[in-house]
Amino acid sequence: MSQQFFPNRPKSTPQIYAYNDIRFPNMLKVGYTTKSVEERVAEQYPTLTPERSYKIEYVAPAMKNDGTTFTDHDVHKILKKKGFLNPN
Repeated sequence: MSQQFFPNRPKSTPQIYAYNDIRFPNMLKVGYTTKSVEERVAEQYPTLTPERSYKIEYVAPAMKNDGTTFTDHDVHKILKKKGFLNPN
């Protein structure tokens, strides 16, 4: 009888990140990616922007100790429960 004790680890390295943008003071954008955080955040900005208006503030693995992963949606739910507002 074959039994899987641990979930398979993803081939990618999922990460949670947070960054701020000078155009939106006192706010953080929380996201999830399986590529580099720098690459993912840069994708969210037009290539014609003359200056980088954002700063990456936080990066961490999006994987629990048991090998399962979580996404930015899970982080958003926790932040909402703690009373943080989402302006969108």
